[in-house]
Amino acid sequence: MQVRELKSTDAEAVGKLINQLTKNIVQPELLIERITNLADGKNWQYFVVTEEEKIVGFGGLAWYSIPSKGKIGWVEEIVVDESERGKGIGKFLMDRILEFGKEQNLVRLELTVCNSIAKHLYEKLGFETKPVEVMTRNY
Repeated sequence: MQVRELKSTDAEAVGKLINQLTKNIVQPELLIERITNLADGKNWQYFVVTEEEKIVGFGGLAWYSIPSKGKIGWVEEIVVDESERGKGIGKFLMDRILEFGKEQNLVRLELTVCNSIAKHLYEKLGFETKPVEVMTRNY
């Protein structure tokens, strides 16, 4: 198992993983283009986990600075291929993301949890649940 930075040529394989992560994809016809564009970001870094050259995991980290807190990171789109779950791939990917966050001098990482298995992993990695109310607005 290896973890490496996302390449634009990974877009199609990663798109299949994203479809396993959520059925709520905004403008699905643009998914591959959006993934391709992730390969050259300034304030984000996405990774893939490969096993025998097959992409089996995907996820990333975006960051921004705010005056009162400093540089904050947000973990995004963590997904492991359904046929490969339970093998430690998610932890392997998250370990790399946590390491990368340190390299970027982030003061905090945040993420959204969608299921109890992921929540358990994140708690083992030191994440804590914070009671907050999130508001969203679509355009």
